[in-house]
Amino acid sequence: MTHEQVQRPPAEVRYAAELAELAAGDTAQRPPGWALSLRAARTFIVGDGAGITRKFVGDIALIERALVTLATGRGLMLIGDPGTAKSLLSELISAAVSGASTLTVQGSAATTEDQIRYGWNYALLLSEGPSEASLVPAPLLTAMREGRLVRFEEITRCAPRCRTRCCPCCPIGFSPCPSSARPDSSSPVPAST
Repeated sequence: MTHEQVQRPPAEVRYAAELAELAAGDTAQRPPGWALSLRAARTFIVGDGAGITRKFVGDIALIERALVTLATGRGLMLIGDPGTAKSLLSELISAAVSGASTLTVQGSAATTEDQIRYGWNYALLLSEGPSEASLVPAPLLTAMREGRLVRFEEITRCAPRCRTRCCPCCPIGFSPCPSSARPDSSSPVPAST
């Protein structure tokens, strides 16, 4: 599929020149497995007023907290009202950190564990037994193998059992952490998990 045939290319394709420019000039220390340093990732998202465009209009401190949370090896959950650019921000962060934002699980009531972690090719499983060849990777396993971020959109739409078995850090019912909720901002609120 060519760039012209895609309705909306992912961030790493749309902003490939900016990502390459930032990576080439990035001399700061990068967290293990990151495509860019914290400073360069922040610049990618909020711009620099020169050649790097601003892609997210919102609280810059939110972006900084999100990046620091991920750099310290913790998960990040963005919680907020519809239309507050949570998906856009997660896509931009994934592009800056992993160089790819397409490892995504779209949550729904019908989402199963196989669609999140991995499944099996049952014909191979029966004929050869459990093996690497009979494993069918899903976004979470692929992200773990490649050291990339996986984006889980609309996790609250998944059945509670599926959600807690695949992502034990996500409680069955959750709300924004009062200490990080900001009543004066409509920006999504990150909650470390």
